[in-house]
Amino acid sequence: MTVLSHAVCRLLCGEYGYDAVVADVLTVARHGGRSVSLSSAQQRHDRMGDRFRVRGRLHDGCLHDMGCRDVGVGTVILLDDIITTGSTLRGCADVLAAAGIHVSAAIALADTPPRGGSSRVS
Repeated sequence: MTVLSHAVCRLLCGEYGYDAVVADVLTVARHGGRSVSLSSAQQRHDRMGDRFRVRGRLHDGCLHDMGCRDVGVGTVILLDDIITTGSTLRGCADVLAAAGIHVSAAIALADTPPRGGSSRVS
């Protein structure tokens, strides 16, 4: 996802003129099992619980203590690599909302390399 996130960021900055950054603001607080083995969306949502947390703290519209630099919080777009029921994206959005960060959009991205080849995204 890191390669795809940076590719989307370059596109938003270069083609559309946005001041976009990739900010790894969520961390996994608790590892869960494989969600694909669960049979219902409710089971997947229930399992999310306290699985994710926000790195750093929000103050005056910026996330601080992120390890490299402060990140101003404007429009937030969540990226994920697969959507089955949306539980992961919903759980991440809930954690961000609880920290005072509004998620404007969520996108699932995938890059499938050609057989015998490597990723086309760089």
